[in-house]
Amino acid sequence: MAFMDAKRDTAIAALAATPRIIRSIVGAIPAEVLTLQDGDAWSIADVVAHVVLTGRMGAISRIRSVVTEDDPLLLNHDEEAELAASGLRMESAGELLQMFTDERERDIAWLQGLDDAAFARTGHHSVAGQVTAGEFLQHAAYHDCLHVAQMISIAQGHFEPLRGAMRMF
Repeated sequence: MAFMDAKRDTAIAALAATPRIIRSIVGAIPAEVLTLQDGDAWSIADVVAHVVLTGRMGAISRIRSVVTEDDPLLLNHDEEAELAASGLRMESAGELLQMFTDERERDIAWLQGLDDAAFARTGHHSVAGQVTAGEFLQHAAYHDCLHVAQMISIAQGHFEPLRGAMRMF
């Protein structure tokens, strides 16, 4: 297997695992912690809504555009404004997780069917410039990891001040 094939397979495997990882995080956290916000920061429920939305409008949808169009222009997104306008914050964490799981399974099946030529195709991102479908794939895997870490950090922030004298460690 070629180096880039292995990198692509690793990214697709990471994307496929993300719904299970997020489900395990959300399932382990008390319901009241899921909606806690620290100032203007997102809650865990907001992060789940965001990953649903970015599945529809983010890197994977951009891969679709790059694969099906000739050098498409891909506009940068205002993630906060899109999340606020999406209505997804009104859904329960369970509903969001189911949406994310269903949509991601469909996306993974599609991604696995793409060939080298498809991942080599390019589009023009309004901020980043020329980007290949393969780079968007790696970005999607990175983005998932980023938000999994964000959910853990939010939960950690909830429990940290409750540790009493153990806060010294």
